[in-house]
Amino acid sequence: METKTRNLIRLFLSIILLILAFPLASQEAFPQKIEWKSNANALEYKVELENLNTGKKEIITTEKTSAELSLPPARYRYRVHAYDFLGKEASLSAWTNFEVFKASKPKINKIERKLQVPKDGGSIGISVDIADVNKNSKFELVNESLNGIISASDKMNMGQSSSETDSISHLDFKNVPPGNWRLRVTNPSGLSSLSDIIVVDGEKMFTDVEVALIREEAVKETEEKVRREMEEKLSAEIEKAIALHDLDKEKAEADRLEAEKRAEEERLEAEKRAEEERLEAERAAEEAERLAEIARAEEEKRAKEEAKRAKEEEKRRRKLEKKKNGYQWKDFILEGGLGLTMRLYDESFKESYDESFSPALNVRAMYLPKKTESRKIGLEVCYFNQKFTHETNFLAAELISNVFDAKIVWQQKLVPAMYLQLKGGAGINMLQKSISYSSSYLARTASDDATYYYPLAAGNLSIFCNALKFIVFEVGADYKHVFAGSSAFGMVTPYACAGIRF
Repeated sequence: METKTRNLIRLFLSIILLILAFPLASQEAFPQKIEWKSNANALEYKVELENLNTGKKEIITTEKTSAELSLPPARYRYRVHAYDFLGKEASLSAWTNFEVFKASKPKINKIERKLQVPKDGGSIGISVDIADVNKNSKFELVNESLNGIISASDKMNMGQSSSETDSISHLDFKNVPPGNWRLRVTNPSGLSSLSDIIVVDGEKMFTDVEVALIREEAVKETEEKVRREMEEKLSAEIEKAIALHDLDKEKAEADRLEAEKRAEEERLEAEKRAEEERLEAERAAEEAERLAEIARAEEEKRAKEEAKRAKEEEKRRRKLEKKKNGYQWKDFILEGGLGLTMRLYDESFKESYDESFSPALNVRAMYLPKKTESRKIGLEVCYFNQKFTHETNFLAAELISNVFDAKIVWQQKLVPAMYLQLKGGAGINMLQKSISYSSSYLARTASDDATYYYPLAAGNLSIFCNALKFIVFEVGADYKHVFAGSSAFGMVTPYACAGIRF
C-alpha cells in the first residue's frame, strides 16, 4: 500500500512539473555576446548600449573584453569606454551598429496531406500555410522507413526579412518516392516543427544510387531495430528482477534464469525476423534494380529514336532549303580574254623594240568569300603574256613578257548584276630575251638567249557583270610597274574577258 501511494505521488509531481515546464519549453533563450579589442592600459571597460528603436540607453561595466547580453529584437548600437587604474578614460571606441532578430518556432497551420507523384517522376508541389519562418529556413521531407531527406527545390512568396516572422504558401520537391513523409521546418535559430504524415502515392523507377541506398538503409534499420528490442526487453527484465529482490533468493534466481531464457529466445526470434526482413529488403532492392534497368533500356531506346527523328528532320530541312534556295553560289570565277599592252615609260626599252603596242593573252581566277548585299571582297590570281620584236640587217630580237600576279579584289555594286572593281597587289615579271645575228655581223652566228625575273606592283580598274547565271564578263585596264633595276618600266593593258562562275 505504501509503495502504491509513493507511485501516485511521483505521478502527480511529474504532471505538475510537465505543466510548469511546457510554456518555458516553447520559448528558447538566445543570449547575445559582443566583443572588442583589449587596451593595455585599461583596468575596466564600460559599454554604452543604446536601443535605436526606443532611444533607451544602459551602461555595462566589466573587466573582460566581452559582454553577455539578452536583448529583445530591435536595432542597437554600442561603444566601449576604457578606464585606467586611476579611473581616467584611456580610450573611446566608435559606435558599432547591430540588430537582434526575432527567433520563432515555425507554425505549420495547414498542409496538403495527400499527394500524387507525376508519371515522369518530376517535382511535386505542396500547398501549405506555414508562419514564423524566413528566407533562410530549411523545408525538408523526411521518411523514417527510407531514412531519406529531400529538401525543397523552390521557395515561393518568401519575404526578405531576417526575422523569423514571414510565411510561405507553396513548396516544390523533386524526385519524391511514394511513401509516408513528414514536413520538417527548421529556422536558422535552430527551432523546428514536424508536420503530420503526408501520403505520397505513385510509382517510382529507382536509380542505381537509390537501390544501393535502400539496401544499405534497410540493413541498418533491421540491425538497429533488433538492438533496440533487445535492450528494451533486457532492461525490462532487469528492472523486474530488481523489483523482486526482497523475495526468496531461489525464486528470484529462478525468475532471473527464466527471464534470461525468455530474453535469449526472444533474441533468437528477433534475429530470425531480422534475417527474414533482410532477405525481403534484398528482394525489394533486386526488384527495384530490375525496374531501374528496364527504365534505363527504355530511356536509351527513346534517346535513339529521338536522335533518328532529329537526323531525318535535319535531312528533310536541308532538302527543303536546297529546293527553296536552289544552287548556292560560291563566287569562284575562271576568266580568259585578250588585251593590248602599251609601254608607258623607259626609253631604253622603247629604242630596243619596234612595237609600242602588243597583243596580250590573259587568264584569271577569282574567289570572293566575303559578301554583303552590295559589296564583295576576295582574291585574284592572273597571268599575262605579250611579245615585243625588233629586226635590223644584222639581228632579229624577240622579248616575251610573262606576268604572274596576285591581287586583292574589292567589288561595289552599281546596279543589279554589275559591279565596279578595284584591285591591287604584286607579282613577278619573267622576261625571256632571244637575239639572232646574221652571218655578216662581226662573224657572230650563235644566238644570244637570256631569262630575267623582276618584281612588279599591279593595279586594276574594271567593270564586272554577271547578268547570266553561269557566264560573267569583265572589261577594264591593268597597270603594272616592273622594278628592273635602273631600267624600271611601266605598262598598261586594256582588256576584255569572259568566264564561268561557280
